[in-house]
Amino acid sequence: MTQAILRTERLELVPLGPEHSEFTKMLDKDPQVMKYIGFGKPLDDEQAKEVHKWLLHAATLVPGFGCWVGFAGGEFVGWWVLAPCPSEGTPAQFRSDRSEFGYRLLPKFWRQGYAKEGSRELLRHAFQDLGLSEVFGETMAVNVASRAVMAACGLKHAYTFHNKYDTPPPGIEEGEVRYQITKDEWVSLVPVQ
Repeated sequence: MTQAILRTERLELVPLGPEHSEFTKMLDKDPQVMKYIGFGKPLDDEQAKEVHKWLLHAATLVPGFGCWVGFAGGEFVGWWVLAPCPSEGTPAQFRSDRSEFGYRLLPKFWRQGYAKEGSRELLRHAFQDLGLSEVFGETMAVNVASRAVMAACGLKHAYTFHNKYDTPPPGIEEGEVRYQITKDEWVSLVPVQ
């Protein structure tokens, strides 16, 4: 199963390809976008290339999973990902029943509902098309905007955790949070057609 093209009222979500590397680099090199990601600062060219490779690789591990680049009226908005989760055991395998989701948007598209719109479509795809049982997302506890998007999509705060960083990003002392939603919870939120 290859990645499908996904559509919402305003967005076309296209499977990420090598030709989209300049788009992912725009996000990785933007200080506002990276404030709550990784070490809290923009990536250099090599790091941005590695992120793009990782996003491409996500589509090779579990059928239907991967990264999508979003366009509104032909203009690049950002990306959304359904990333595979490793299962326990050796050799490393990936679960096909749950996924971590995430997104990055260019700041000019913030506070316009695009993050929520793309995320809701990814959840629909995860549960309706792929038959997943659970989807989760993580962010820094201080990232109020991202937490609000996840909550607006029906994900609930599951727990807060603290990782150790050699060079901790500002705000990490508040911890990181995981939000999650099950298929049954998602079904209960979907309006009857």
